[in-house]
Formats: sequence, C-alpha cells, structure tokens
Amino acid sequence: MGLFLRILAWRKSMFAQMLVLTAIFLGWGAYAFVIRPLADLPVPAMTRPPLQATEDELRSTLYQFMVAARDDPTDTPDIAQDDFIRQIEERNPRFRFYVRVGDRAFGNGAPALFRQFRFDQFERLHRSINDPAICSQSEKIIKRGPTDDFATFRMCDHLSYFEYRNLRYPVVIEQGAGPTVRQIWFWAFSGNFLLAAGGVFLIFAVIFVAHMLSIRRVAKLARSIDPQRLDSTLPEKGVATEILPLVRAVNHLIGQVNAEQRRSTFFLSAAAHEMRTPLAVLRTRLELMEDGPQKDKLVGDVRRLIRLVNQLLTLMSIGNRRDVTGFTDLVASTTKVIEDRSVPAEQSDVTLVIVSEVESFEIPGDATLIESAIANLVDNAISFAPAGTTVRLSVGRDGRITVRDHGPGLGDMDPEDLFEPFARPVSGRRGYGLGLAIVAAIVRLHGGTRAARNVADGGAEFSVTFAA
Repeated sequence: MGLFLRILAWRKSMFAQMLVLTAIFLGWGAYAFVIRPLADLPVPAMTRPPLQATEDELRSTLYQFMVAARDDPTDTPDIAQDDFIRQIEERNPRFRFYVRVGDRAFGNGAPALFRQFRFDQFERLHRSINDPAICSQSEKIIKRGPTDDFATFRMCDHLSYFEYRNLRYPVVIEQGAGPTVRQIWFWAFSGNFLLAAGGVFLIFAVIFVAHMLSIRRVAKLARSIDPQRLDSTLPEKGVATEILPLVRAVNHLIGQVNAEQRRSTFFLSAAAHEMRTPLAVLRTRLELMEDGPQKDKLVGDVRRLIRLVNQLLTLMSIGNRRDVTGFTDLVASTTKVIEDRSVPAEQSDVTLVIVSEVESFEIPGDATLIESAIANLVDNAISFAPAGTTVRLSVGRDGRITVRDHGPGLGDMDPEDLFEPFARPVSGRRGYGLGLAIVAAIVRLHGGTRAARNVADGGAEFSVTFAA
C-alpha cells in the first residue's frame, strides 16, 4: 500500500512526467525510425558458401605472396610451404597454381592460362618498349561449374602474375564472428536517433535540476522567515519564469499579513496606553475610599488590570523591536534578579539559590530585557513552588540559564503552548499567562532559544539560552 501511494505521489513530480514523456517519445521514435524501416529491408546474407569463401581466401593468399615476393624477395618463404595451400592440394588432387614475380616462378603446375590469354605476348611487348611508365593489367575468369579458373596479369617495370585451376572442393576456414542482427539494427537505424533523444533528455534534465535547486533555495528562505518579523520577502531574482508568479503571490501575502499584524499591534498598544490613565485615576479614587474589605478587593482588581496593561505594553514594545544594542553579563543579571525577588520569595517561604559554572558570561543584548525575562521565570517558579522548597537558578558555560522548581510540573500541556500569550497550565490560577510569552519574545529578539520540561523527581524546569 505504501509503495502504491508513493507511485501515485510521483505522478505529480515534474521529473517523473518528463520521464514518462521521454519514454513515449522513444517508443514512437523506435517504431517510426527503427522497426518500420527494418521490416522493409531485405535480410542480408550473413555467411558465404564454403567454396566461395575458399576461393576468396585463395586469391587473397596468392596476391599477398606475389606482393611480398616483389617487395622483399629474399625473406619471403615459398608459397608451397603455406598451410592453406597445402590444405587445398590435399582436398583437390588436380588443383594447379602458378605464380610469377619478375623472372622467378612458383607453384605446382605450368602456366597454362598465361599462354592461352596471350599474356606472353604482352610481356615481350613491354620488354621491347622498356618504359616503366607504360603498364598493363588484366584479369581473366573461366567458368568451371561452382568455381572458376582464374588468372591476373600486371606488368610495368616487371611482371606480376598468378593463376589457378581445378579448385573443386572447399577448405574449412575459421571466419570471424560477424555482427549480430541486434548490432546491425542498432548501428544502422537506431544509433543516431537514440543519441539525439538522449541528448535532448539530458538537456531537459540539467535545466530541470537547475530550477529545482532554485526552488529549494526559495523554499529554504521561506522557512527561515520569522512570523514575528515579516519585513523580509522571497527573492525574485534568479527564479524561473514559471515560478515567479507564485513567488510574487507569496510576497504579496507576506506584505498583507505584515500590514495586518502592524495594525493589530498598533491597536493593542494604543488600547493599552489609553487604558493606563483611566486605571490610574480609578486606583487613586479607590485609595480615597474608606477602608474595608470591599475597598481592598477593588484595589486588588485594579492592580491586576494595571499589571495586565503593563505586560501587554511590554509585549508590544518587544515585538516592534528589530535589534538590540549593548552588552550584558548573564551572571550579573541573574544575581540582580535574585536580589530583587528575595522579598516575595520570603513571603512565599521559598528559598532562591543560584549556581554558576562561570564567573561571567557576556552577550550582546539589552540588560533590562534580559533581566525581565529571568524575573518572569523566577516569578513563575515562586508562584508554583510549595512552601519550604527551593527554586534553583543555574548559569551554564554555554549561556544557558535554568530555573528549577518543585511544584506540580507542566502536567499534560505541550511545553510549546506555555510560551503563547494567555496560556495557563493550571485553571483557576491568578494571572493572565503573559509572563512566559514575554520571555519567549525577549529570547527571540536576542536570537536565543527557550524550553520547558517536567523533571523526573517532580517539578518543572524552564531554560533560556543566549549565544555569546
């Protein structure tokens, strides 16, 4: 089933479609340019009759000996010693041959055809003229049934002549393996076609791979875009014309989302700013009321609203920033947060402990924001830690700050959801769930990472990492 689904998925691949079209084109081309022309051709004779092959080999042997005896008369062995000639004589007792090179004669018989065709007269005429520039050449064939009697004459500066008679029985000759039918088919008909089709496919494949690399580059850039920072778009330069409309549509969508995000951020920021003044006035008027349970309750509600507004303003301001300036020592910032949070920790009967693997760890960043992130983690741990327990802070050599408590832990909630605005792991707990969202925004602004997990022996551990 999985293989079938993968095959179905390949139908949508441009490369798979190109392979299918190439296969169809090759099939049509093979039929049109190979199979049909081959069917119309006569089948060539692949082998010669044995007697004809023997006669052809005999003429070749006698001719090669005649040339060798003319060019190198001293080192050329006698033709009578040739194995092929001996085999012919054994098979044909009446076989006679005669070879003459200049004044030297070879063979097992007299030159009967030499006088019959009056080559002797040509020889005397040439000798009387004595001019090497004048040449004579002739071949004579006498039909004798399945084979021929044969004579060849040539004379310029000297005589070259051979003849043979009475060849009736063939000699077995080891012939080299000729081309197969498949080889003849391929090289005679399909070679050029397959070469052209393969070249065209290779060109298309190179172009396709180049465009695929371009598409993968654009996809990689698209995955790297921060949803909180939509001020960058996908590059249009170097993108294939067919993909360019899609890239432009995505860039248009990014612009629209960025504009909508800015409007929402501006609205929330403006609303929070506008709420601060009425809340401050309301708190002042409540302070003027007579003391009592109702007054304390109303003042507490107003304080929580003011804290909510301040947290929203902080979150909005962090989200609108694009970079940070200055340098911060993580060890010093963590120590300062411990000192600032000592009073609320004592009120909750919680002990704050700091352990650092380094004396200092300096990073590029905003000290106020980093201290705010650490403070939110500490406040969160104090609020969950049972009375009489310890909240442990540690600074690692890699710039990792860890806050460990012994509270109820994260439960079944996804740790990633904890860093979203208004997310609260425990229902009915006081607060608005913006502390960890502020931590995530500060860490993202500084290019760091954050994580949360349950600890095996109880409690939770939150960590943020900043690169040096």
